[in-house]
Amino acid sequence: PEKKDEPLGNKAPETYLFLFPAVQTAQSGPEAAGIDTTASKQALHWWGDDPDGEVIGYYYQWDYMTDPVFTTAEYDTFYVPIRTKYDQFSFSVWAVDNDSLSDATPAVQVFPVFNSTPTIEFRLNSNPTAPAGQPDVIAYTFPTRTFMWDALDPDGRETITSIFYALDDTSDWVELSGTASTVTLSGLEAGEHNFYIKAVDIAGAQSDVLSFPDVNDKMSPNTWIVKKPQGDVLLVNDFAQDQNTHQVQGFYENILQNIVGAEGYSVWEIGTSRTPEINPQNRLPYATADIKAYLNYFKKVIWFSHLGRPNLATAGLSLTQYIGDGGKVFISNANEEIPDTSWTFTSIDSVYRLNPGGRLLPGINVLASLTNSPADTAMNLNIGRLVGNRVSALVPGDGAEVIYRMEADTVASVSVPYKGEPVTGIRYRVGAGESIYFSLPLHFCDGRNNVEAVLRYILLEEFE
Repeated sequence: PEKKDEPLGNKAPETYLFLFPAVQTAQSGPEAAGIDTTASKQALHWWGDDPDGEVIGYYYQWDYMTDPVFTTAEYDTFYVPIRTKYDQFSFSVWAVDNDSLSDATPAVQVFPVFNSTPTIEFRLNSNPTAPAGQPDVIAYTFPTRTFMWDALDPDGRETITSIFYALDDTSDWVELSGTASTVTLSGLEAGEHNFYIKAVDIAGAQSDVLSFPDVNDKMSPNTWIVKKPQGDVLLVNDFAQDQNTHQVQGFYENILQNIVGAEGYSVWEIGTSRTPEINPQNRLPYATADIKAYLNYFKKVIWFSHLGRPNLATAGLSLTQYIGDGGKVFISNANEEIPDTSWTFTSIDSVYRLNPGGRLLPGINVLASLTNSPADTAMNLNIGRLVGNRVSALVPGDGAEVIYRMEADTVASVSVPYKGEPVTGIRYRVGAGESIYFSLPLHFCDGRNNVEAVLRYILLEEFE
């Protein structure tokens, strides 16, 4: 019999939708009672099948979108714009074949979504810690304090619309952008303070309120006190072991009281959280801006360190900026830790051990060339106590001037562990300011009882 040719017409593709991972039960609220809900983040996969051709792409559209989107991808991750505690969102996707025929029955999935609450935490290590099991201590700052935090939201970081903070009074919140992650408070009044912060998302959900100090946190200090800057001189105690007895700090304070008076200087003690912890609640500020701000409250700085790891490297950038803006700094760093030749607040080409055996006997003279005049003999120092730790001799770098060196080994009245006349003090100018770096413990160099006269000259004449 005769057979008639009746070819089939072009068939549209079929589209399939797969949730990956599978729908997860999230929070539920009164509006979603009895309904499994998901978070606003959705990872979706889709594919198409065309019986008489091939799929060349897909259109997808959420119900909140005005127009569909074309893609050749077969998966994507979406954040649905949840604006209320509970909402429903519909997703449609349909395949298109090589003859431009679209699936007339898109794959559709409805997502009931309950808004997730944002969370907020202080940035790791951005706040000082308390000694283990001893939170009843005081964290001191000058009138500048930077707080840093990390805010998250399961619905997407972009759904956090505001960060609110308050100082002391939680009825007086200050609003920041939802993208903010730091705030610097300046001009703080002297006295005790508390800082509070929270995150709010687009649906109005609020995170828990964080506070510093937090009396419920046994690892942080219970009290934060702002100190008023006093005088033009800042004494920095970067010798953590001295902060239990204040013997070396007392040495400097007695001298400063005679030179600038009891109200002419302030003290900044920098503790350490390294084992053993000493005054960790007053360790160096996490924010570089705070270090620079502390220095900027003063015109002149005396920074001493001995036995341990000084904070000079961490504070180095702030010191350089401070000096470049006109600040004057005297540093006595007598540590076994070798000075860093990359420091930019001074200029050191290289260093070597002045006393490799770890001993420097009393009676050795340290010769001055501060003024390059006969007056320098009055500023010669003498080691009056045994230096029992290794210290460094300096090879000056570009731009550095030698202002102190050890007396020659050939004329020393006691045995010395070095050869020649090693350099131990250099002067270096940065911009409008100046630094003096001394690699011996200045408080051990008072064998002639003239350290006060030397500091008087440095503070009142050299640093004027």
